[in-house]
Amino acid sequence: MSWNNNNYGHGGGHDQGRGARNGYKGGRSDDQNAPQEPIVAKELPADYVDAAEKVMQSNYQQITTSKLRNLLSLFVDTYNAETLLTDDRLQPASINALTMARIRMLYEAGRDPKVKGFIKVAELLPYLKDIGDSREKMINYYHYLEALVAYHRYYGGREN
Repeated sequence: MSWNNNNYGHGGGHDQGRGARNGYKGGRSDDQNAPQEPIVAKELPADYVDAAEKVMQSNYQQITTSKLRNLLSLFVDTYNAETLLTDDRLQPASINALTMARIRMLYEAGRDPKVKGFIKVAELLPYLKDIGDSREKMINYYHYLEALVAYHRYYGGREN
């Protein structure tokens, strides 16, 4: 019996698989090759619920509910742990968790251009960098993420 090297019946060579039909041609996109601006810390506005509404009014279709909820889930454990405490400063484990959440957010943005666009529009990374070790800022950031999820649902954001 001989080996059939025709991509399991999908025809042709490497470039004709499922990815090519969906517009993927391999390699890095032009956007990824462009110089990236550094992420500068920015304070979350006091009216973060209104800010979330403004973001979602025109960008709710840019991200799916599951992607948005995955971003929120990066902070759930930290939020739950810190709301039980009274200190003004975050615990070292929470600061580490926020750093890891930032790394995960960067990774997700690199994987999906729509997620990257949404993260930029919602200014999630600059606001996250501004938290530092402030418990109050972390809790407000989490509430901002919750507001984004709520407005996404309100405006009829897509599920998948």
